[in-house]
Amino acid sequence: MKMARSLLWPCAILLFIVLSARAQEIGQSAPAPKYRMELVYIVDTSPHEYVFVISGSIGFKSVDSLKEYLGGLPPGSTLEWAPGCVEMGNRPLSSEREIEDFKAFCAEKNINFIVIPSG
Repeated sequence: MKMARSLLWPCAILLFIVLSARAQEIGQSAPAPKYRMELVYIVDTSPHEYVFVISGSIGFKSVDSLKEYLGGLPPGSTLEWAPGCVEMGNRPLSSEREIEDFKAFCAEKNINFIVIPSG
């Protein structure tokens, strides 16, 4: 009986260490979400319009509405954008200043913004 009691504390401590490590592992196991952004050109409008599309299913007509949506993404999310090299009219996020402002916004929201340059 005395031996069983003497083993109880080391077993309890070991169990606490294992459960704590497992809880930490579970909290870190889910990778941050990854999104892909496209800029879609609408042909049958005058003047021409563009729509930002996130992951092929969510569209935004303005940078402001896009930012509103992105502000609700989980911290640590990744947003990839391959804008291409075709310049057509009043394309949003086309100037260096607009891109830098957008990068700053993403950094403020803890979103990893990756621009894939055209080749």
